[in-house]
Amino acid sequence: MNTFGLSPGKLLQELHNPRRHSAKTIWVLLVLLLVPIIIVIPEFVRPANLANVLQQMVPLGLIAIGQTFVILGGGIDMSVGSQISLVSLVASTLMTDSPVNILAVVLLCLVCGAIFGFLNGVILKYFPIPPLIATLCTGYLFQGLAFALHKTSGGYIPSVFKQMLTASWGLISVPFTVYLVIFAIAWYGLYRTRFGRYVYALGGNAEVLEKSGIAPHRVKILTYLVSGLMCAVVGLYLAARLRSGSARYGDDYTLLSITATVVGGTSMAGGLGGLPGTFAGTILISMLTNVLNNIAFRYNLQSSYYNDIITGVILIAAMLFYRKRE
Repeated sequence: MNTFGLSPGKLLQELHNPRRHSAKTIWVLLVLLLVPIIIVIPEFVRPANLANVLQQMVPLGLIAIGQTFVILGGGIDMSVGSQISLVSLVASTLMTDSPVNILAVVLLCLVCGAIFGFLNGVILKYFPIPPLIATLCTGYLFQGLAFALHKTSGGYIPSVFKQMLTASWGLISVPFTVYLVIFAIAWYGLYRTRFGRYVYALGGNAEVLEKSGIAPHRVKILTYLVSGLMCAVVGLYLAARLRSGSARYGDDYTLLSITATVVGGTSMAGGLGGLPGTFAGTILISMLTNVLNNIAFRYNLQSSYYNDIITGVILIAAMLFYRKRE
């Protein structure tokens, strides 16, 4: 038997000592985890529930794409949650029923996302601040602007905009289709273009990149710009789905996007990992969240507490599992 191109012996070796943060490990573990889940909660595989899981993973999946680019380049973006919240409020504050207005606001939100990402990259270029600290600071800035626009959930989102972004037909839905398209574009950009090679080089050895005549700071700015655009798309989607904006919509996505990326095998040091693992990490977290919600509903428990605990445990375990081996 050959599993994902690995013999049983090599598979065990891969699980014990993953090579270059291979995505094969997380995919195998994901498949193995499905078995007890289906046994314990058979309703998990019902079409209606699977459709729900696929739609719920879209925001996290999109943010994790941007976070993967940033982390591969040796950075980290702690401001993604605040960016999502701010974009949702920009959309809900300015949007009306006019089709022209809707298109203009969508374009404005995408521009805002690009500007937020560009700002993170420029700060890291001109100030010798660790990415963790720099993006925490800009996160507080974006969060403050969000609260200045609206202290609670509010604003207005046209019903037609919601229908456009949330329409679904069983397992097929607009949001998941959009996610797959964006994932394909990101995959092409990372593995089939010079930019993708530069991102890996930036995280692996920025000095080599610089000696090749490529300015590392430009590549870093572009990785944060990708992250900002993903935040804008998610902010628009959440505003459409909930028909309002809020300064709290993005709160959970910062840690979750990092977790999905790291669990998928991307090294926090940069230069190792990639999008296939992030895709699996996103599925894993979304699947566990859905399972916990099902268990909480069945036994009348508060699932959010367990979600936070399990997310923290998964992140710590992944960082230990993929730690650098001598």
